Amino acid sequence: MLLTLTIFVWAIIVVHNESAILILILLVLIGVQARAFFKEQAANEISINRFLEQLKNNEIDFEPEEKNKDLKQQYSAIINTIKDRQKEKEAEYQYFRNIVQHVGIGIITFNKSGDIQLYNFAAKKLLNTSYQVNNIQQLAKVSEELVDTLKELKTGGSKLIQVNIGEESRQLSVYAIELQLHDKQFKLVSLQNIQTELDEKEMEAWRNLIRVLTHEIMNSVTPISSLTGTTREMLSDYKVNGAEEVPIKKDDMEDLMYSLKTIESRSEGLIRFLNEFRNLTHTPTPKLKNENVNIVLEGICLLMSKDLKGKSIKVHKSLDEKVPEILIDRELVEQVIINLVKNASEAFDSEQEEKNIWISSNLDNKKRVVITVKDDGSGIEPEALTKIFIPFFTTKKNGSGIGLSLSKEIMRKHQGNISVQSTLGVGTEFILKF
Repeated sequence: MLLTLTIFVWAIIVVHNESAILILILLVLIGVQARAFFKEQAANEISINRFLEQLKNNEIDFEPEEKNKDLKQQYSAIINTIKDRQKEKEAEYQYFRNIVQHVGIGIITFNKSGDIQLYNFAAKKLLNTSYQVNNIQQLAKVSEELVDTLKELKTGGSKLIQVNIGEESRQLSVYAIELQLHDKQFKLVSLQNIQTELDEKEMEAWRNLIRVLTHEIMNSVTPISSLTGTTREMLSDYKVNGAEEVPIKKDDMEDLMYSLKTIESRSEGLIRFLNEFRNLTHTPTPKLKNENVNIVLEGICLLMSKDLKGKSIKVHKSLDEKVPEILIDRELVEQVIINLVKNASEAFDSEQEEKNIWISSNLDNKKRVVITVKDDGSGIEPEALTKIFIPFFTTKKNGSGIGLSLSKEIMRKHQGNISVQSTLGVGTEFILKF
């Protein structure tokens, strides 16, 4: 302001042609003031640059030594604000770190080189690593498979692996996601011991299987045992007394023939049941090839068209042309779909006039290929719906209970799954996802 005022006075004197000495004095004064002004600005610029450089290098633990009190106060205020923010962020970091450290699921984070940044208490307990672990390669002492799994899993990938900790065997569910922080890539892996849950599910599966097996075997063995006893008692009434030939009454002969026929029938049924059980436990390994599921479905519809027309069933196809080819064993998948269509054709009441089956293919929101077989039959009881994939469980009078359990096993070997939805009086829908 002083420099501006001096220049203004000098300009007035020049316009009015005042004393040359006065003009010269004002010019000298303007020069001195301009020099002081630019010197002050240069000092401020140096000071600001130095302050910004210190902030850039995160050197905030210093006291500004500025002669300009206002500038020094501003610097101090900025430094204090940054320190407060850093304290807040550090407190938040420690808070979340403590949560992660004490959460019940094992968590490990590491970079591309395998160097570990976070290894929480649950992970240490799961893997029983009392020693310091700085790199995932050190976990090879626990399990080589675990190390390979940690390296190979991509975002969203999961795997079940078994590790032996001392004399204890643990089934670990491993899930991974890949993260990027400050242009560096990290991987976060969660570990969870699901051995107890697996044991409970296994025992439940065994109980259900034994219940069904017991029911089926008893259905065959009980009449065999009963008829054998009846036959023995019937024959014991005839006194042989050394005779080579013993006459048998016609009625008794007919009863004996009926009993033997029943025993033979039930024995064959038991043998057939055991053969089906053996088939279930020897599901073939899929021979995978790229196949178009729409072509597979078209072929099945053509194959079963005559049988379905004979039962007055209308088939509605809805095949999405955008469905890509997928790796499947065509024969095994055809076996699954034919079984589902056959089940659907048997789901109608005899009195039902209009019978429909819908067969469709599409992609879900995760880009997985989905095949559905739906009917508008009588539906499945809610209690039975939870058991239909259990081997030998069936709601049909002449059913074996093998078809759906075998279908589930085939889908599992294709890394897919099968599910069902049903409402009584509305219909049933089976969903295959690959």
